Amino acid sequence: MPVQTSRGPLVEVSPAGGYNAVIMKTQENELLQEILERLRSLDPPVKKIPVSAPDQAMTMVFLDLADVCYITTRTDSDRKEIMFVTRDGERFYNNMSLKDAEEKLKDHPHFLRTSKFYLVNLARIRGFKYSNERDLWFDGLDEPVENAVSETYLPAYQQHYP
Repeated sequence: MPVQTSRGPLVEVSPAGGYNAVIMKTQENELLQEILERLRSLDPPVKKIPVSAPDQAMTMVFLDLADVCYITTRTDSDRKEIMFVTRDGERFYNNMSLKDAEEKLKDHPHFLRTSKFYLVNLARIRGFKYSNERDLWFDGLDEPVENAVSETYLPAYQQHYP
């Protein structure tokens, strides 16, 4: 006799109490896929990213993405690279484009493109100003990031923060 789950029969049990077979249906495969997606959101596939080392003795260091508040093309001193700003206010650089960073982080559940200039870490947002500017405040940073969410990217942002 089949054992019922919320998604239908999963295991067929004989009258003697032994398991005869595991019956995997499309619904169970979908359930497993949902579980896998949830696990990925808890443990993102990309955890660190290479950036220029502040110490001249090293060529690069690997920055923990959990510490990153946002990534931007707006940099200090006219660099042609992207800047990673951490919750400590530290700035690190990488010579990839923002589009390349977005592609690299597409499976990371915490990073979202919010404008032409910003990828933000949703887990680090502590405040939002809903006006024409749509500024974001991040954990550990005193000043807001101005114009961080553009009209184009607002619907995607609102899916996470309605």
